[in-house]
Amino acid sequence: MSDIPRGPKRDGNQDLIFAMRAGDGCGNSSLSGDMYSAGYHAITNIDYSSVCISTMSARYSSCPGMTWHQMDVSQLSFADASFDVILEKATLDAIMVEEKSPWEVSPETSSFIHQALSEISRCLKPGGRFVSITFAQPFFRKRLYARSVYNWSVRHDSYGEGFEYFVYVMTKGEELSPEDAALEQKLLEEPKSQPASSPTPQDEENNDFLCNINL
Repeated sequence: MSDIPRGPKRDGNQDLIFAMRAGDGCGNSSLSGDMYSAGYHAITNIDYSSVCISTMSARYSSCPGMTWHQMDVSQLSFADASFDVILEKATLDAIMVEEKSPWEVSPETSSFIHQALSEISRCLKPGGRFVSITFAQPFFRKRLYARSVYNWSVRHDSYGEGFEYFVYVMTKGEELSPEDAALEQKLLEEPKSQPASSPTPQDEENNDFLCNINL
């Protein structure tokens, strides 16, 4: 979590968490509690499931500054520029779990994800960061994140051996790198009815697990 400012949270600094997964949101993950214990006390959690929100709100009732809200990630009710950091852990993976192939996302799912990312960008303060934790490799996930309409830059790191996971960090107000801008342009020029590209043998070997993962 090196991209989240360290130390006690200053007045006005806010983090938004939707971190896996009961209703494609914060779910019953311990991430919010772990972050609270680490000193991040102004945390807002959302989930689509009212049952989940009720359960987690009761579980962390002794944590002042942590709030819980039933909400759809594609229709956030927060004001513009509300948050310094927005963090998701496998929420988008869960949204995409019914997709038949990671190589081509259905129009319905693509539209939902675009709306969700637009809402996330809207709610970020200038210079704020959207942190996404996922098993999806850059070939798949940067195609979703690297869009100039979101007004953010994209970078990523990988962790683990054998079974890797990835952390993507989008910084609001920064331009896409030349590489990511070229990727966006390429995707805009591709026929919508065709797969994005054909995988190489190495791509297949590295990404077979994505077709079998059960979130």
